[in-house]
Amino acid sequence: MKNHVGRSVVLAAVVLATAGRAHAGGFGIPEVGVRRTGMATIIGRPDDASALYHNPAGLILQPGVTLYMTVGLSLLNTEFRLQPWEMSDDYLMTSPEADGYYAPVRPSRAMGVIPMLAATVNVIPDKLTLGGGVYVGNATGAAFDREAVTRYHLVDGYVVAPQAVVAAAYRVHDTLTIGANVGVINLRVRGKREIYPLLKVGEDTVNVTNFFGNRGELTLDGEGWAPTWQIAAFGQPHPRVTYGVTVTGRVDAKLTGPIRIEASEGAVNPDDVYEGEQTTTQLLPWAFMGGVSVDASSKLELAAEFRYWLYRQYDQQYTAIRNIALIEELVTQKNYSDSWAASIGARVHDLAAAPGLDLMAGLQYDKSPAPPSTVTLDQPSFSHPAVHLGARYSTGRYRFGASYIHYWYLVPTITDSTTSPPSNIKGSGTNNIFTVSIEASL
Repeated sequence: MKNHVGRSVVLAAVVLATAGRAHAGGFGIPEVGVRRTGMATIIGRPDDASALYHNPAGLILQPGVTLYMTVGLSLLNTEFRLQPWEMSDDYLMTSPEADGYYAPVRPSRAMGVIPMLAATVNVIPDKLTLGGGVYVGNATGAAFDREAVTRYHLVDGYVVAPQAVVAAAYRVHDTLTIGANVGVINLRVRGKREIYPLLKVGEDTVNVTNFFGNRGELTLDGEGWAPTWQIAAFGQPHPRVTYGVTVTGRVDAKLTGPIRIEASEGAVNPDDVYEGEQTTTQLLPWAFMGGVSVDASSKLELAAEFRYWLYRQYDQQYTAIRNIALIEELVTQKNYSDSWAASIGARVHDLAAAPGLDLMAGLQYDKSPAPPSTVTLDQPSFSHPAVHLGARYSTGRYRFGASYIHYWYLVPTITDSTTSPPSNIKGSGTNNIFTVSIEASL
């Protein structure tokens, strides 16, 4: 029985490798660079050095030697109302409101940063371009007040995933360039929450207060390295038309680190501390992306793109636990479906009144891979529409950019949660992403 109790404890309390993420399409946030964030489309015409991330074949568009720096700030505004579960009132020391839900809860912190530093060099003019860079495709975190009704779901968590890549683009024909990047990603996670004393074990409910007390706390840390790669093509079959396609390889990263459970008042031994090591396998799925851009006139570009992630492979997540007698392993069911994102955009440029100015706008829809029944507050993943706005200004050797994105998260009302304790919620949420960039051509 102790083994089963231990597994349920971890199932109820471990914070997985996507802690704090509130994005639908994939593990990373694809809002890198002002071209993408301002216009919502970049794959079909990646005209800045963020092509390293979006479509490395597009590096052929970079002249001479270029340096590129961009940084984005993601500010989430979310509110959740949690439905009670078995004896939750007694342990939370509060009661639901008249509609059967606890009072609204907002995170005390919910934000992310999206930086990138890149350089490119045209080794053979109009034939071969090399590039390299570092960026953070996911650096997000969230926290709730320690006394909030969400404390058995999440107290504090974050994920940081810096990545370094090198890339090359080679023009094989006037109308076709091929490219690729290879790199390494470093995943770092941390999660903290309290352990709910009543746990489901098969058909039974087990009270583990004697083990961990009324406010036992679990903290998990993990870190891992994994290789990454992407192959791509960029083409111009017509003077007014360009296109791009990419394939990103699957990554199976292993995140290893300490796991710690601290008992609290109410336990037989309230000073007990359980310490061990854990290894969690985190899937970053295959991804396929394509886009096209068309010059509707000499001053107007129209574009569309589609991104597809094979999240059907993410049916469960496995965690191995070592050196804690009560815990051996954790298998968490995810049952994800594939995810996709579609976007359209427009760019107005070379205006007579402001020849160095680009004005951009776009629309996007992103479908979540997560079934509502497996959503948790430490792993929020919701479909969302979005609007993009941006501008770039070129002067001499420099180009400056700024953009704004607004997401509306489509938070479902969940009544069939399979998590422990249940994450039956209703709520709302938005995300505001601000990005700035500077480019220099040397």
